[in-house]
Amino acid sequence: MDFSNLIITLIVILITAKLFGEIAQRAGHSPVIGELIGGVIVGGSVLGLVQDTAVIRDLAEIGAILLLFEIGVQTNLYDFLKVGGWGFLVAMVGVFFPFIFGYYIALYFGLDTVHSIFLGAILTATSVGITARVFSDLGKLASKEARIVLGAAVIDDVIGLAILAVVTKLVLNGAVSFVSIAKITFIAAAFLAGSLLIGVMIAPPLFTFLKKMHIRGSVFVGAFCFCLLLSYIASAEMALPVIGTLRIGLAPIVGAFMAGIILSITKEKEFIEAQIKPVSDIFVPVFFVLMGSLVDLKVFNPFVQSNVLILQMAFWLFLAALIGKIISGYAVVDKNINKLLIGVGMVPRGEVGLIFAGMGLANQIISQSVYSAAVAVIMATTFVTPFMLKMLIKKKG
Repeated sequence: MDFSNLIITLIVILITAKLFGEIAQRAGHSPVIGELIGGVIVGGSVLGLVQDTAVIRDLAEIGAILLLFEIGVQTNLYDFLKVGGWGFLVAMVGVFFPFIFGYYIALYFGLDTVHSIFLGAILTATSVGITARVFSDLGKLASKEARIVLGAAVIDDVIGLAILAVVTKLVLNGAVSFVSIAKITFIAAAFLAGSLLIGVMIAPPLFTFLKKMHIRGSVFVGAFCFCLLLSYIASAEMALPVIGTLRIGLAPIVGAFMAGIILSITKEKEFIEAQIKPVSDIFVPVFFVLMGSLVDLKVFNPFVQSNVLILQMAFWLFLAALIGKIISGYAVVDKNINKLLIGVGMVPRGEVGLIFAGMGLANQIISQSVYSAAVAVIMATTFVTPFMLKMLIKKKG
């Protein structure tokens, strides 16, 4: 993509996001629904104005990082830790049932054991971005239910990515050991605990120092760099002295969320929160519009014979994805917490599910047709969740 085409594409994406977001909001829905629908319309299966290029995908990834960072800053760390136990339990249940359901559905439709395991792994993911955006739009981000969902989404990404890494190695190498499974899980958990522990110690004095600097933007730039650093550490392969090569293997968005959580305890929290909004307004819509543009409407044409089996499998996988996550909300036994709201909040797969499916296709673990079915399920869960969440939150009052 040359630079002039990039400029035009960004103009199309941003105008589409704001136009369809406004329409959705005037219709009483979350703007994210409008952004996703707008993405479908300008995507390759309709107008073809937005293409899934490497540059646009990178900009969308920055948008996802900023979204999760902003959500993290808005979340109170100590409140987040209070619901950590429930979040862990919800995550465990929310991984187990979708995985089992997806595995047996894939077997029923003729996939072999390894490929069925991988398809089950795709269903384990939870997109915290979609749910967090809806909670934020409705002013319910500080509720117990929202904090449990945010915590559970991070934990089940750790579990899901561990499953994904193991299955990928199983397919590519033909075998996997218990030691490698334990190592992947331990490194991921150590990153979450270690980043919180170290971050809480260094962030307050660091940002007190940055606030004393006279140059404009020092606090916000420092916060943004902190976010990018944790995103990098979470996802990149690093060569470290003594330790050697280290790869934590988490998605960058997990590191961004942890960075936001850490900075939520600093005195500069409100300033950072205010400064991040205009930057997010530019990059976050790129993420949601691109997600919508990835939908291939041709897959949903029932008159094409080759699509019938794919549509049937997608339908049952969608039910598995929906029911499996809703069950997870009932792992919370506190009668003062809306269990259905938590379960529905865990439903969308969004960017995390797409990452899983894309890795499967890139490594030839799943076929193009199975990938299409998986993407259809991911997008369906992403579309229906905001409507369901809004209805439940309004009903709760």
